[in-house]
Amino acid sequence: MTTTALQELYTDDLAPVLRRLGERPRGAGADAPPDEEDAGIRAAVWATLAELGALRLDRQADLVEAVELMGAALHQSPFADTVTAAELLTATGAPEYRPVLDAIAEGAATVALAVRAEGRTGPGAPGPLVTEGEAGALTVSGGRVFVAFAADCGHLAVPGTVDGRVVLALVPAGGPGVRLRRQDDIGRGDLYEVVLDRAAVLGSVHAVDAAYPAVLARARVRQAALLAGSARGALELTRDRLLSRHVFGEPLARHQAPAYRLAALAAEISTVLAFARACAAAADRGEDVRRHGAQVLHLAGELARRTAAEAVHLHGAYGMTEECDAQLFHRRAAVDAQWLGTGTELLRETAALLTAAHRAP
Repeated sequence: MTTTALQELYTDDLAPVLRRLGERPRGAGADAPPDEEDAGIRAAVWATLAELGALRLDRQADLVEAVELMGAALHQSPFADTVTAAELLTATGAPEYRPVLDAIAEGAATVALAVRAEGRTGPGAPGPLVTEGEAGALTVSGGRVFVAFAADCGHLAVPGTVDGRVVLALVPAGGPGVRLRRQDDIGRGDLYEVVLDRAAVLGSVHAVDAAYPAVLARARVRQAALLAGSARGALELTRDRLLSRHVFGEPLARHQAPAYRLAALAAEISTVLAFARACAAAADRGEDVRRHGAQVLHLAGELARRTAAEAVHLHGAYGMTEECDAQLFHRRAAVDAQWLGTGTELLRETAALLTAAHRAP
């Protein structure tokens, strides 16, 4: 698959439709019914991604290019979490996961990543899990929040902490002992609380201590690219708006004040994207990208939120209305920027890694 093939999917004409996929009405809460038309379009887009080979990508450089396009279109889907879950499943080396991994590659399976036990901790510290039973009849118990598209996915990949070790359990989403409750969020996405009460696992529970930090670091690099893409999408939306609005006989975009503000943001977006691509290339070479992954995600999250806020501002009063997608970029950035760690968490992790790297022997 090439980026050119994906660009044919994420066109300017289709982007306004993709931005609204997966959106639930404000205040709909746990009882919000799924929209059949929305679900049908999402399924068609997912099938197209599979046909284009997006779910077979294994180089981080290619994945970064793909999620950048998704970010620019604000396309909400289980893609990012499915890729991360697939990396964790592969890292275990467990043969029972091979059918699921093959189905993911064909576009026939999606996996939701359920890692947070509560909203105050990020994915760097997976929530606790309680395991019972023996191999072949294992169950897990625990709670998870903010699990994206859990109702649409066939499986839940549940990283957790057991006796101080990070483990991974793969749980059928529709199996016994699994309860889902939809959560409202400012981005109006499809997030769920997941309660596992002696839920059966597929195969066994596997330790992933060694692999988890590297998998999380790569996921953060991809999330940074998605956020930088989102910033680019907000910038392009604003540019088009300013070109269509005329002041003193010429487009507003030609006036120095707004033009320079957009130019400065464009330069920052290019820089963050270059950083994310460099991190992806380093990961493909087998290098440790934990520190750089945290750094680039922090920069991208801050940039996405700032660019989206500027988009709302430069759209004027229209930017705050439901009809304008500028507010959509703003709301999504508030959620996506913290998806794999808040700014405080990322800076804390970066400081710890820097200290460890420069500690005197």
